[in-house]
Amino acid sequence: TDFVNQTRPLTEEMFSGNDAELARQLAEKGYEVHVGLTTAYAEDIIKMCLQASIREYCPNDSGRRFKDLQSTREWLAKGRAAILLLKRDGEQLSLAGYGWGGTETNPRVPGGETTFALRIGEQNQGQGLATPYCRLIVAGNALLYNAKNFWLETWASDGAAVHIYHKIGFEDVDQEPGQRPTAAGDLVADTRLYMSLVNELLP
Repeated sequence: TDFVNQTRPLTEEMFSGNDAELARQLAEKGYEVHVGLTTAYAEDIIKMCLQASIREYCPNDSGRRFKDLQSTREWLAKGRAAILLLKRDGEQLSLAGYGWGGTETNPRVPGGETTFALRIGEQNQGQGLATPYCRLIVAGNALLYNAKNFWLETWASDGAAVHIYHKIGFEDVDQEPGQRPTAAGDLVADTRLYMSLVNELLP
């Protein structure tokens, strides 16, 4: 519910089965998954969410959630578990992506209990990171907070994200035609998808 002094790595040894293997694969590529949000990484998120590829589908990040440190603190206070994708270069770690889980319901997703999201920074896209990172956000929230019945919202035109969500087991439960605000400030016709990953827990 607030910033931390130091993030905590979620290592291969903490997981089991395929999740442990995914953590190992990320480590081999030089990436780590950490839980917690320091003010330094929050400032990195504030910068990252201004990237065009993130603003195109997630304008609320730069416009509301992570507009500044105060709005980020208010977002954490809602009970959000920030789970970061970090790239290691020697002793240095830098932000490669950010995601979260947290208790929240949505009338369009019956039984949904845990809201879920992730973003990958532009410099780290196209490297096969999103699928294992996506799965480990779910597994990490289940492991640390007994989170269950995950759900998310996304736009149908964001085909890459939709593919990844389906790949790790999310299923479509509802949809709603609407207008999507773009990074350029326009509105385009699009369809809002609602997905769930019901009873997805670690053994």
